[in-house]
Amino acid sequence: MEAGAELEKALYYAKEFRDKVFVIKFSGEVLADAGIMDTVISDLVTLKYDAGINVVVVHGGSKRISSMMDKFGLKARFIDGLRVTDEDALEVVQAVLSDFNQRIVWNINQSGGKAVGISAVSGNLFTARKIRPDLGLVGSIDGVDNELVTLFTRNGYIPVIYPIGSDGEGNLLNINADHGASELACSLNAEKLVILTPVKGLLRNRNDENTLIPALTLSEAKNVLKESFITAGMKPKIESCITAVACGVKSAHIIGLKNHAILQEIFTEKGAGTMITR
Repeated sequence: MEAGAELEKALYYAKEFRDKVFVIKFSGEVLADAGIMDTVISDLVTLKYDAGINVVVVHGGSKRISSMMDKFGLKARFIDGLRVTDEDALEVVQAVLSDFNQRIVWNINQSGGKAVGISAVSGNLFTARKIRPDLGLVGSIDGVDNELVTLFTRNGYIPVIYPIGSDGEGNLLNINADHGASELACSLNAEKLVILTPVKGLLRNRNDENTLIPALTLSEAKNVLKESFITAGMKPKIESCITAVACGVKSAHIIGLKNHAILQEIFTEKGAGTMITR
């Protein structure tokens, strides 16, 4: 596509998505590399303040959490891609996510945006219940109250959320960030759910970007979950995309961290990763 046509298409998309809600999820890998952090933050600020899109960020911090647990002599264990969380592990999870949250907010503010950081306990954003005994203090979302998030977006802020929720008895629960982002996207009637990953998107061979699957329908995505190339870490991401699209989100995207991938995925015909639609 020629440069003029690409620009025309980008402007079309910018007009199409103005005032819509995009929920964007990423993990601690963004903070591990200053260059990647700058690129991602730049894309978020462009979407919010140049394109007029209501950006909501949900973040995790899996690798950093595992590293900190190791320092305290705690063994990181996962079942179906979900972190087994006892009370000691939950303390580490909270500390790491709170630290990441403040850093992301600071970086957005330094880049000309206005961000506000909250946990999913704030405003009862996520109410949850324990999934099952072997996972410990891991929550499945029962309800989403998006009033606080909507208040922030309407007043020009980018909400940055880390997924520690609570049950009806005031107990804190660790919620998978992919699942949290998906449920929030559903509640906000979002146009898009965008999940950033260390790899380019959904790859048939993790070590070969040429095996990228650029697009899937909802039924195809469900079938892909059964494939042997789906890793434990990728499974919750695909499940989250399926949930979001099934509940009415127009499209869900799994994309890489580099080269302004967010803008490429949203404002170009070719995209940058994997898109899932009905």
